[in-house]
Amino acid sequence: MSGDNKAPPGLADGAPAPVSSPTPASPPLPPAAATAAGTATGTAAASSSSTTPDEKRNSGQTALDEADMSFGEPLHVSVSRGTSRFRSIQRTYSKSLSLDEEEEAAAGGGGGASGSAFDLSTWLTGRQQQQGPPFAKRVGLVFDGLEVYGDNVSNRHIATLVTPVYKALKLAAHGFGIAKLFSKEQTHRQIIRGMSGVVADGEMLLVLGRPGAGCSTLLRVLGNRRKTYKRIGGTVSYGGLSPQEVERHYRGEVAYNQEEDVHFPTLTVRKTLEFAIQCKMPSSRMLADRAGYQREFLDTLLDMYGLKGCADTIVGNAFLRGVSGGERKRVSIAEQVASGASVDIWDGSTRGLDSSSALDYVRSLRITTDSLHKATLVTIYQASESIYQLFDKVTVIDDGRQLYFGAANAAVAYFYALGIEKPARQTTSDFLTGVTQLHERRVRAGWEDRVPKTAEEFEAAWKASAEFAALQSEVGNFTQQLAQDGRGGEIRAFVDQTKMGSAGHNALRKRSPYTTTFLFQATRLLRREWEILLGGWAELAFKAVYNAAFAIIVGTLFLRLPTTTAGAFTRGGVLFFALLFNSLTAQSEIPKSITGREVVYKHKAFAMYHPAALSIAQTVVDIPFMLLQIVVFSCILYFATGLERTAAQFFIFLLYLFTGCLCLTAFFRLIGNMSPNIDVAHTLSGICLLFMILLVGYMQPPRSMHPWFKWIYWINPLAYGFKALMCNEFRHLQLECTGTNLVPSGPGFDSIDNQVCTLQGARPGVPYVLGRDYLEDGYEFYIKDQWRDFVAVVAFWGFFVIAIALVMEFVEYGNTGYTINVFKRRPPAVPQVAIDEAKDGGSISDTSSKNNAPSDELILANTIFTWRDMDYTVPVKGGQRKLLDH
Repeated sequence: MSGDNKAPPGLADGAPAPVSSPTPASPPLPPAAATAAGTATGTAAASSSSTTPDEKRNSGQTALDEADMSFGEPLHVSVSRGTSRFRSIQRTYSKSLSLDEEEEAAAGGGGGASGSAFDLSTWLTGRQQQQGPPFAKRVGLVFDGLEVYGDNVSNRHIATLVTPVYKALKLAAHGFGIAKLFSKEQTHRQIIRGMSGVVADGEMLLVLGRPGAGCSTLLRVLGNRRKTYKRIGGTVSYGGLSPQEVERHYRGEVAYNQEEDVHFPTLTVRKTLEFAIQCKMPSSRMLADRAGYQREFLDTLLDMYGLKGCADTIVGNAFLRGVSGGERKRVSIAEQVASGASVDIWDGSTRGLDSSSALDYVRSLRITTDSLHKATLVTIYQASESIYQLFDKVTVIDDGRQLYFGAANAAVAYFYALGIEKPARQTTSDFLTGVTQLHERRVRAGWEDRVPKTAEEFEAAWKASAEFAALQSEVGNFTQQLAQDGRGGEIRAFVDQTKMGSAGHNALRKRSPYTTTFLFQATRLLRREWEILLGGWAELAFKAVYNAAFAIIVGTLFLRLPTTTAGAFTRGGVLFFALLFNSLTAQSEIPKSITGREVVYKHKAFAMYHPAALSIAQTVVDIPFMLLQIVVFSCILYFATGLERTAAQFFIFLLYLFTGCLCLTAFFRLIGNMSPNIDVAHTLSGICLLFMILLVGYMQPPRSMHPWFKWIYWINPLAYGFKALMCNEFRHLQLECTGTNLVPSGPGFDSIDNQVCTLQGARPGVPYVLGRDYLEDGYEFYIKDQWRDFVAVVAFWGFFVIAIALVMEFVEYGNTGYTINVFKRRPPAVPQVAIDEAKDGGSISDTSSKNNAPSDELILANTIFTWRDMDYTVPVKGGQRKLLDH
């Protein structure tokens, strides 16, 4: 690069102070779950605690770490305090080995001993004797020549009533996609173009770019979220592990956190973090005191991230008031720390936070990066200078092209050498983000004709620079170092030691990406689902009142049904309503399944638990509350309508109604998990429920059904449940024939020998109709099949439960972490207020726009916002807490 390369004036006026890459402490700390377990050496850790990465940063950074205020707001995160707490856990909970085991481990056998106690300190000592400095799951991240291709689609529009018709006509006009299969036209669009970089363990990388530049795509691919893209080229390595191997066996080592904070809103902060710690609990081979580790680690997370004051407050969401936005963001960080990932990816996570909360957030990331030797990648829009100084490296991208990658304190000098200077009062992140914006940047005098103007020109200048050559050399050296250290094998051995499971099942557990066993996960999930359900007590109370109210209404409509033939059909109607009502209320499972999907996907990506274990826990938790609702509903409806009052028939009625409700609940939950969105789910459930009701066998007996649709009757769980209820009610019933129900009737027809009842199943000369005859002749229901029908309902329920588990385990829908902007198809005409494009030198020509620009008075009109005596309280355990008081 030619030109004047003197020090840019921006470095003297607010540019970031030099930030050296963190030097690993000796011995290093392993990632959260294993590190906090105390698996590093006690004596060496104590002796090296005075040389933490934080202390090796410059004096300005140290002052920032200890600051209590930012922009007039109190800070809640202390880097030094958080680091010391992690080291305290490390020294306290390490499990010691016997002398023989220590000698064996020091000789090199400690890492692979199967079924014996495992102590990381001795294991690391053995490695240190063999290969030099110890290694504690230091994964790191390197990528080279990364290219990403996605769908070549235009703007997406808001769906309206005519959208399905429009899409169907458009699909038909294009031959239903058949012609597209044989077309050679390029249907993929390149999103990321040949990016490279290295993020070693203990380093933080800031990814900068304007919206639409490709920051989220880069982070999603580096976070191993590849399913939504068509093709990915180049190489990505996580400490010597390929993305495919990480996905199959070490999924929890790479954690991607989306910009939206998704949690179960009715759980408290304490319960949320406690569950995450339990799911990533290392095995007893590494922990001396599992219960003590859990308590201490939870207390450390609450203290380190300033969450003690809201520990017993529900997390909340947009509809349920809970913790603040900054606190919810710190809950996400603490949960990801508890997951024990070695590579942390954070995508736009400061959105919606004020300046002090955003600084707290990044300081929290600095703690985990330094203390746990993580590789951290973050994208932040409009980062303050205090935030920028916390990062070691920065990369600038625009239009999917890499403009710079290197030390954060050298970025301003690099672009200054290209002819772009940083204004004295502009933050470094805003300067780097706006280098390609002609109306924002400031070009050095005399460089107007040489400064790059487009993303392509910036990319060409970057690839021709000495900094790019140094990056390529760093990539090659880091990759070579990974191969020489055998880091991939070290990671595999370390992670395998943290997993639960006996020696007999060790081979199976090694192939699993999960730390804990399926049974352990199911028991913890059962407890969590119970807490979630109790957290929504208002919904449970409403359901109970709702069921009781409908039972009273319907019970009074069919009050004391007669035991004559006149009440035969209406008696069946009561049974049909009882089954149908509980089936309709079971549809509430659909929105629950879809709204909680993002949380399940996040936990699955963190390798916390099998989604199949969650499905089993949800099914078990349903049973007691569903039984309570059925009992309340049945006690009112059954006795109000005058159904057969025998103990056996009443309890069998409860049993059949309960199993039918369980079956339909599982059915609708399956539809919710199978559907890509709630619109499709409601459409499918509506169509299925329509056919199930029409072909249940009540309004249309089986013999009257059309042969084309009768097969639906035989696979209809609602039909089997209805048959069982009808058989239970009519098996001992004797319906008296009176009045006009006897034919012939009238004067002179007084002998029953010459009369017959009009009800199906009647016998000539008999003044009553047996219930079983009525069912056999009218509906083709047979009493002998009563319990077989019940078994069929139970079998359907079991099938749906298994199907739910399989779908939740293997099927994923949605964008899983990013949002898509949608637009009106015909946007309204809005008067445009804009300035002319900047000239090559960066000056702004506003002569032609002055006459059309609105005045200051017009801009400020009707924009007054005032408040007075504002109170704000949040619910906490044992009462309420006031955050704002007048």
